[in-house]
Amino acid sequence: MNIAFGHSNTDFDCLGSLILIKKLFPDYRLIRSNHISPAARNLFDFYEGYFDFLTPKDLDGERIDRIIIVDTCMAERVAEYLTHIRDSDPEILIYDHHDTGGCNILGARVAGAPLGANTSYLGRLAMAKSLVLSPEEATIALTGIYADTGRLIYENVRRDDYEVAAWLLDMGASLKLVQSFLEVVKEDEQIEVMNRLLQKNTRSIIQGHEVLLSYLELEENVSGLAAVVEKVMDVENPDACFSVFYIVKNKTILLIARSQRSAIDLHQILHVYGGGGHQGAASAQIKDREGPLFYEEFLAYLETSLTPAVRAGDIMTREVVSVHESRSLMEASQMMEESDHSGMPVLNDEGTVTGYIGLKDIMKGRKAAAMKSPVRAYMVKPAISAVENITMREVERLFFKHHIGHLPIVNEGKLTGIVSRWDFLQYQKRRNYYE
Repeated sequence: MNIAFGHSNTDFDCLGSLILIKKLFPDYRLIRSNHISPAARNLFDFYEGYFDFLTPKDLDGERIDRIIIVDTCMAERVAEYLTHIRDSDPEILIYDHHDTGGCNILGARVAGAPLGANTSYLGRLAMAKSLVLSPEEATIALTGIYADTGRLIYENVRRDDYEVAAWLLDMGASLKLVQSFLEVVKEDEQIEVMNRLLQKNTRSIIQGHEVLLSYLELEENVSGLAAVVEKVMDVENPDACFSVFYIVKNKTILLIARSQRSAIDLHQILHVYGGGGHQGAASAQIKDREGPLFYEEFLAYLETSLTPAVRAGDIMTREVVSVHESRSLMEASQMMEESDHSGMPVLNDEGTVTGYIGLKDIMKGRKAAAMKSPVRAYMVKPAISAVENITMREVERLFFKHHIGHLPIVNEGKLTGIVSRWDFLQYQKRRNYYE
């Protein structure tokens, strides 16, 4: 018997992966988890018949020859299946889009690529085989891609995610149904928790990252807490969000995290608590701990576990063309032309930045026939500057708040570099791959 299954607490991407496995390997039987993510429950209930699932108990007494595992390479996340497989020595093949360096499923072969969704990788295989999907199967798969990629805008998205999504649309996938399945904050209890989170969230800067932190005590577990945290993430737009829920009834802590920065790898951060997931979304369940004490411990852990964020000093241009405030507009104009710059910081005798002169300011002097006037008469002041350890989020805020295109960087009042909008945009592009 050949079987295929995904991780416990099956989510959208796992279901999308399994529906494609059914097409790619028709002689394999799919095994359903006993634990379906509340967010994916609606899709699962509608389309369960398309999977033709067996249960883990159905494996008792069966000889298993081959196994395909999707969307995880961690043994603890598939333990509910493995405990029913006895008297067998199956070949194991894993398809996973996560970092598989810590794979602990012995003897398994691993295939995959760092795409936004595991469904996308399997979709590539299906496209290569020219497989045809029904509109229902395509809708299941597209929901998996949209869920794991934040509707194709997360930093982990790659070209393949878009191409497979387009192929699924050609197969008849319904965007209206996908949107309906992903709108999972609907219940009154979920809305109440979301409102409480929005009131209690604390925004902190940790290692240069803007992090949203919250601790909430609930008498009983509320279905769909992960979806609530994702909605809060959309509203508040931090770099990462960590929500700690203490369930009083069974003294259980649920730690749910979301990140939109590749430098904040949630899978690695929550692994120490036995958690699972991937870079942008992970969770952990901790038992027999007091909620407030755990929360304080977790905050201290974040301070040491987060990788320092990129700061202005890391991307600034150090060779800066500047002009003294006593120079004439004509001299400043010539300096800009020779250096191919559209503006320059202005310095006084002490080397302190006192303003900024740009082409628009030069044009004002030219129209007034005042090109012999000193730069100080036409420069923009006071000078908008920043220190080297300012975060990139703060750099962005300064650009848009003051409508400036260049940000001089100073150390103890002295000019050490400059960050332009071009520098910032290049950083935004690069961080998808290197941050």
